Amino acid sequence: TRVLTTRIVWLIQTGQISPFELLAVTFTNKAAKEMLLRITSMLPINTRGMWVGTFHGLCNRLLRSHHREANLPQTFQILDAADQRSLIKRVMKSLSIDENRYSFRQVQYFINSNKEEGSRPDKVESVDEFSRTLIEIYREYDRACAHEGVVDFSELLLRSYELLTKNERLIKHYQNRFKHILVDEFQDTNESQLNFLELLTENFAGNPQKSFFAVGDPMQSIYRFRKAEVEIFTRVQKRGISDLKLKSLFLKVNFRSSKGIIDWLNNSYSKVFPILNLPDEGSIP
Repeated sequence: TRVLTTRIVWLIQTGQISPFELLAVTFTNKAAKEMLLRITSMLPINTRGMWVGTFHGLCNRLLRSHHREANLPQTFQILDAADQRSLIKRVMKSLSIDENRYSFRQVQYFINSNKEEGSRPDKVESVDEFSRTLIEIYREYDRACAHEGVVDFSELLLRSYELLTKNERLIKHYQNRFKHILVDEFQDTNESQLNFLELLTENFAGNPQKSFFAVGDPMQSIYRFRKAEVEIFTRVQKRGISDLKLKSLFLKVNFRSSKGIIDWLNNSYSKVFPILNLPDEGSIP
């Protein structure tokens, strides 16, 4: 968060960008608020209106602004985990699904996992009767959400991605608007979120006035938060997000842990995650 905040302030101070031409993504509302507070303390600007927040928060803002194009009511509601399970229960009851064989949490995980992978019911592979029933529940759940004008958290990103891919005017607008995209806690980024970022950075390659900047720790990918995987780093490094030629930079100085821990970590990347083999192209404190 400190790295991203410092870079944002530097970009604005040096006149490279206006506060409203950047998109900064972090993974908790608390971190997003802290980032905005730090920016305010370092710069005499009003941060209201800046696109700084979580993936879910930013996608919610996008869908509110373009609810008609997204086929949503202006006052659509967002389901939390408990609300989502309640709707799933009602859907399963309407379909006369055996609750002992298909638990509510299992169905919830199935729906959210497929949404986070970018898959609607008609895109999910059916391999047996059990999976066919899960897909049927997912399909009916989507219909119920549309009828009641509600979305779950996973839907926010999926609906936003679909909105931008199907509306050339909108995607061009946001691709031109955001000149710098910055991402914190990059190790928690999953495939769906990376696809969303790639969509926004399609016109970044070869443009010196635009940049993609991410901070993350591959070692923390062991948590696989929301289907995040360490391969996200190698995918970005080898192919480059939107064909950008990205450079890896290690942050070697750590102010939180003892020297022994840091030495062990710095010597263990290749052993713990041999897939990485990230080049050491420089270091900054």
